[in-house]
Amino acid sequence: MADNHYFSKKLWVEGDEIESRCHGDQVVIKESPEVNEAFFKIIEDDKETDTVVIIGDLINCGERLCHEEFIERLHLLEIRGKRVLVLTATHDYNGCGEDENEFVAVGYDKDSRYNVPCTRRHELDELYRPFGRGQADSAYDMSYSINVGGYRFILLNDDGNGHTDCGLDDKGNEWLEEELIKANQNGEAVLLFTHHPVIAPYPLYEAFAPTEMYGGHEKLKKILLKHGVNVVFTGHTHVHTIRKISDGNNELYDVGTTSVSSAYGKIRKVRLENGVADITTIDLPEEIDGIKGGKDYIASVCFGGYYRRLVDTAVRDYDEFLKLGRGLVPTDKAEKYRFIIKPLLKWFTSLNMSFAGKFGRKYSGLTKTECKSHKEEKVIDMVFVAIDHFFTGDAPFTPDTYEHRVLYGLTHKGDKILKTLKISLSKYINGFDSLWTLAEPIFHNTRTGNDREIKIKIKINNEVTYEKN
Repeated sequence: MADNHYFSKKLWVEGDEIESRCHGDQVVIKESPEVNEAFFKIIEDDKETDTVVIIGDLINCGERLCHEEFIERLHLLEIRGKRVLVLTATHDYNGCGEDENEFVAVGYDKDSRYNVPCTRRHELDELYRPFGRGQADSAYDMSYSINVGGYRFILLNDDGNGHTDCGLDDKGNEWLEEELIKANQNGEAVLLFTHHPVIAPYPLYEAFAPTEMYGGHEKLKKILLKHGVNVVFTGHTHVHTIRKISDGNNELYDVGTTSVSSAYGKIRKVRLENGVADITTIDLPEEIDGIKGGKDYIASVCFGGYYRRLVDTAVRDYDEFLKLGRGLVPTDKAEKYRFIIKPLLKWFTSLNMSFAGKFGRKYSGLTKTECKSHKEEKVIDMVFVAIDHFFTGDAPFTPDTYEHRVLYGLTHKGDKILKTLKISLSKYINGFDSLWTLAEPIFHNTRTGNDREIKIKIKINNEVTYEKN
């Protein structure tokens, strides 16, 4: 599980303030207890599952009460026969001094916010020590190494201080290598867990958000490949993808899991048997206790579903759009530029895929007849499918689809225009010389072919030899 973002129902009442808070977030705030509970019940009912690993951003923004309620639920998991291993991350505390971060613990009245008791970083160790660190064979700061059924689980805390690169320092990397050497000598296959991505879910992600990666990800990748570690489980991005790199001898998979508390809520189930990690996906159930409309309702109020309603409402009823966009859309500017925004959105929502296909036909190879046959399909529908699949992975626009060919043509025409204007894309986005190389992985799976499930061999790297110093 990743990015639970649990928020207590005792910290808000219905009103403009909580609605404004919800509108700008990728996750559901008000419904997070019910969504988390739905997944916990699935886990409890699964007789095969004996260990639960939760890899950070457990709660909303460091609220002490949220930790207390979340920990109470973790204890209940243990009572019902599950072993629980936990990592914390930046959302789990409020910083000060060297640990400063941007999060503030607040509650929500009808039309105002108020401060609530918060959690400091140093308090997290005591709060969550019963869930892994207290039973660890070895630890460094808040990272730890533990034997689970003959496998070596290493959980790396990478919360940094919330506004700089995160990850282990040099001494931490020395500790990690020592643990990997011992695991190999003891015949233990290693599974690694950390909060931030080690391999970017998309090239676009690392290009635009390098500090949202595991801080020392390049060094960590070299260490893991050197020691034959085959899989690392990550969160943070709210993106459900599986990526792979290789050094020619070993392969490393980064299995990213999306946020529990989102429209795309999922968890991973991992079966370890005969040297293979059989990884599958469990989705948010259709029906959720306490939420009328269940999964469909969550999808309508969260991120892609909310943004689609926002666009449709702006075209249909602009005054209602201003209300719906509170907290996300600056009301004064939206009102001032109504005469531009409404007709622009009306024009955009009317665009069809036939029109889009006409541009870039020189590069896509589409015929006029092929373009005409897609008059009934809307560009906006394709856009929101892409937004949804940015988080869920496995976008359906494979090379054999009309959409893929349209996008191919448009991006290549864009590259041609940039070249004519003598604008170098790589100057602004390091390592990328074309729009297509940025866009393609978002529109179809160029990674492992399936972001939902995979079987990965997890081996003991007996070929590696070590020398002291």
